[in-house]
Amino acid sequence: MIQIFKLKELNEAELSHLEELNSWWDKPVNKKLQKCKIFITKFGLQPNDYITFDSINEVKFNDFIKGINNYLNFYTPKLKTIVSERHAFKKFDKSIINYMQLNGYVASLSTIAAFYTEKVDYDLNNFNKTEAINFANKVLLDKWNKFKKEILVTFGGNEIIKDVIKGIFENEVVYDGIFFDSRVIVNTIVKYASNLLKRTEITEKQFLNIMYLAYLQSNYIESFIYIYKGFTINLK
Repeated sequence: MIQIFKLKELNEAELSHLEELNSWWDKPVNKKLQKCKIFITKFGLQPNDYITFDSINEVKFNDFIKGINNYLNFYTPKLKTIVSERHAFKKFDKSIINYMQLNGYVASLSTIAAFYTEKVDYDLNNFNKTEAINFANKVLLDKWNKFKKEILVTFGGNEIIKDVIKGIFENEVVYDGIFFDSRVIVNTIVKYASNLLKRTEITEKQFLNIMYLAYLQSNYIESFIYIYKGFTINLK
């Protein structure tokens, strides 16, 4: 699942428009970046083994994206263990949060650049806030739809549980000009899965997989919206 959050490099037009923006995001991005780099030292690695720079200001944006994507190579061999063993999950949970928030920040910046490129207008007063948010929602909904599929796969052939989950998904509502935030629905699914585990209706492995998916989705959304709001706050 974490692979669906792999970041795409920007084209020349998108890069040029991103450079036009005032850089208000450096501090939160660099803070998460440092936390990711420090975490791997617990495994006998060096901070620069996956991400070779210390700040978003040190490299070109596409090189920054490459570094963030390269960090996935740290997680990939460990994912099977992380979602199978409770002590392993606890060992990595804060790291997953930090990485997904960093990923969401960068994905949001890329989406802003894409919006600028599609709606290019040198008079920023003509940029429409509702239109900008709706553009972002396309990205959020794409990740959300993939999340829903992964959640249902976790429950295998148990159609009764899957029907309940589908019913929870029906609370999804998309409003014009309002960020699509699925975190309440995600929390509802986690609570439901927790109750299933207590009643031994699902395995611990299934529960940990639900928790893992929830961590990915919720932290990505939180950080994506945080950065994007900084962009839309001055739009009319």
